[in-house]
Amino acid sequence: MENNGVFFGHVRTDVADVKERYPELPVKALKLYSPVQLLGLTSMAEACVDAGLDWRAGALSEAAILAARDGGDCWSAQYADILATDRAKATKDEINELGTRLALTGIPMDVANVQVSVVAGTGPNFTVSNGCTSSAVLLGMAQRMIASGEVDVAVVTGADVFGLDFLRHYADLLDRYAELSAEEGVTVDAMEDAALAMGAQMRPYDKNSPGSNMGNGSITIVVESRAHAERRGATPYARMLSQRTRRSPQHSAFAIDRAGVGMVQAARDAMAGLVEPDRIDYVNGGAEGDRVFHETESNIVHTLFGDRATRMPVTVQEACFGHNGGPLGGLGVAATSLMIQRDQVFPTAGCVDPDDACLFDPVPGTTARPLRVEHALSFNYTVGMVSSAILLGKA
Repeated sequence: MENNGVFFGHVRTDVADVKERYPELPVKALKLYSPVQLLGLTSMAEACVDAGLDWRAGALSEAAILAARDGGDCWSAQYADILATDRAKATKDEINELGTRLALTGIPMDVANVQVSVVAGTGPNFTVSNGCTSSAVLLGMAQRMIASGEVDVAVVTGADVFGLDFLRHYADLLDRYAELSAEEGVTVDAMEDAALAMGAQMRPYDKNSPGSNMGNGSITIVVESRAHAERRGATPYARMLSQRTRRSPQHSAFAIDRAGVGMVQAARDAMAGLVEPDRIDYVNGGAEGDRVFHETESNIVHTLFGDRATRMPVTVQEACFGHNGGPLGGLGVAATSLMIQRDQVFPTAGCVDPDDACLFDPVPGTTARPLRVEHALSFNYTVGMVSSAILLGKA
């Protein structure tokens, strides 16, 4: 939708986009692919061009082709289409297409399976689905596979699609929840209990944030060993040093631990033996417009950095893309790597008037800040306060 000149919603996905990048793939086959598969193919093609990897010449024949998924609504759509098909009226072609679509998109490994088939890969091929930490966890697995010598290159794609019709209906239900609460005399903080904004841009770390926008899309990151990069003359953006996943110890699968015990432990484990906290120059946060994370991330940053916390730049670019599930970890690493390469800290997109609860520097506005970034942390959270911390360093 358009709102004051700002677009948020679906990323355009069509067969023509993919056909342009993979002219050898027949349109008849591409029409069977779901939107999330088309997005995954597009981002992989773009990443290979950026990395200078010619998959047609076999550059990815032994690489790990990995995908991260939160879920979205694409799987259930295939089942619904089959249930809605009238047995008495269905043609052979329609039944065959339904079966093919189900085989391609009815299981979580759909994106990775399509990608590896395109490059005719023989290396490791699997999917991680761990909520909003999915691609962060997968990047850590890729780094460890490379460090162990299992592979030299890993192509890591995060991809998800969320239907706007579904989201609008859910937003209406949340409005109804607030109405019923008001009738009962109960005050509801929508940004903590129902953080979904359909009519305004999300503003992480801003005191006027209306909640989260959801976003669709895909990001692919190429991770490779130093030796492999040097042999082919590649120019890396940053070094991926470590990734750790931990969880806060609460019993509820839904409660938010405002102390962020799991993230503090994940960050400390990621830094252990590599850098001390006083050598961290920047943190890419995991807030998505929900005010409860303003307080939570403040507590995490203060526990990790003590007196430095109020000066620590903590930003997030999620308002540019929407809260998009599977790609989130990849987006954080990509943005942070660019900042490390350019010695600039990008501002928090959408943040104009920082919330008083943000006891760190959210870098409001629209101007990048010059800062030499030698080491940085990238945070991601998912339901139940499962937290991922990734440590990045200058290449």
